[in-house]
Amino acid sequence: MASEPLRSVCNMMARAIKLIEEEIKAKERRIRSLRQRIQKLQSQPNPDLIQINELKADIQELEDQLESDRLQLGAFREEFAASCES
Repeated sequence: MASEPLRSVCNMMARAIKLIEEEIKAKERRIRSLRQRIQKLQSQPNPDLIQINELKADIQELEDQLESDRLQLGAFREEFAASCES
């Protein structure tokens, strides 16, 4: 049976995993929303290219963050599996 300090660490890791998963989902929703805005702007007679490019830059930044978040999530899951699941 896990000792109390290990259980506490495992609980913290479980909360961190859940938080990262929620952040990933929120960023994925934000990216979908930005892509929809880009499509709407591009369908206009005179699309605002500056705004479109800004939205594309926002998407790229979010995608970069997602990559980092997914790596972090994988590391937390591996550590959790190794230390907390028996």
